[in-house]
Amino acid sequence: MDLNAAADMLKEKTKENSQKIVRVFNAIRSALITVAAVMLILALVGFFLSILGHRHAILIFVGSGWFLVAITFILCGVFLILNNAISDTCLAMEEWVENPQAETALSSILPCVKQKTTNNTLTQSKKVIINIVNVVNTFVYSFADANPSKKGYGYYNQTGPLMPPLCYPFDSQLQVRQCGPQEVSMANASVVWKNYICEVSSSGRCITRGRVTPDIYQQLVAAVNESYALEYYTPLLLGLQDCKFVRDTFQEITTKYCPPLEHYLTIVNSGLGLISVGVLLCLIFWIVYANRPQREEVFVKLPCTIVGSRGRPKNNADNGVSQSNIGEV
Repeated sequence: MDLNAAADMLKEKTKENSQKIVRVFNAIRSALITVAAVMLILALVGFFLSILGHRHAILIFVGSGWFLVAITFILCGVFLILNNAISDTCLAMEEWVENPQAETALSSILPCVKQKTTNNTLTQSKKVIINIVNVVNTFVYSFADANPSKKGYGYYNQTGPLMPPLCYPFDSQLQVRQCGPQEVSMANASVVWKNYICEVSSSGRCITRGRVTPDIYQQLVAAVNESYALEYYTPLLLGLQDCKFVRDTFQEITTKYCPPLEHYLTIVNSGLGLISVGVLLCLIFWIVYANRPQREEVFVKLPCTIVGSRGRPKNNADNGVSQSNIGEV
């Protein structure tokens, strides 16, 4: 039950962290889409205002554009830092997967046991399982399936069909073996043996057909559960000890998730950089285009003024000469 509770807690925490990561990426995606849409609308509106020559509106849009450009550059820097962090993390995981015993960035964080020590522990656990099965089968053969006399040792009036023995999960070489037709596996031993329970009297002897009393059945099932736990949970615990599951997880992450993530982050950084440069150029063109007609008017008025100032003395002189000529005549 403790292992199941720990597994459920790990599953719940993993799911919770996954949901948090998804929410963060969704928020970032929404922010990027919003910034891109606002900058596009701002560029189009500023373009039309620059054509119409609304100078004051252009100044407002220029200020807003600079603000958005600053935001996009900040986002670009944040994503660049995130890209570097993810690249370093993926590289560290890849190095640790290739050389788990080497001195890498993750070797000090993940203290793992050597494979030789893990194999020795697994071998000892298999021997313990075989010893427990030996004890259970010794009782089955010597007492449950025996027919001792009423005064004999181990007599409790056991009768009826013979009780099947427990299956040995490993052979003499500690390799996995298949159960025989007359054996019962650890997974369903409690269910099968329940059919061989007898009812007992106050003295503890069977009063109905059966091979084991309820108390003996409980003890046999407890021994089987211990063997089952050692057989099925020891490899898992040893996998935690030698970091095999961590190595498998890191290998899957580095091969399936790291390359696409780095690729998408690079695309996002490139897009933010292009948007920032594009809006920056738009701001420059807005200012130039909005001020261009006013500069032409200044240049047009200035020559007219110069021509007018030069023409007036000449006209006065001509008038004076003509008047003097008229007077002489």
